[in-house]
Amino acid sequence: MILIVDDDAAVRSSLTFLLKRAGFEPVAVPGPEEALAIVRRETPQLILMDMNFTLTTTGEEGIQLLKQVKIFQPDVPVILMTAWDLSRWLCRECRPVLSIS
Repeated sequence: MILIVDDDAAVRSSLTFLLKRAGFEPVAVPGPEEALAIVRRETPQLILMDMNFTLTTTGEEGIQLLKQVKIFQPDVPVILMTAWDLSRWLCRECRPVLSIS
């Protein structure tokens, strides 16, 4: 199962369509609460996760969710997605979460 976490219904729909077409079993949810409920009871093969779930564009919500996901599923790969240029901030913030030196 591939978990898609994005508040944008069009993104969830598009990714679900593409992954199903490629033979995967996607599960799409709109936010952190739903995502955490899934990772507490199942182990996804991969998580595709948006960085922003409200009108803020800082990426902080995505980092907080990533930290929580890694508590329950430390070995599951996560691909972080955003429409905003958060590259410098993301590199700085993800280092401690992912144990990158």
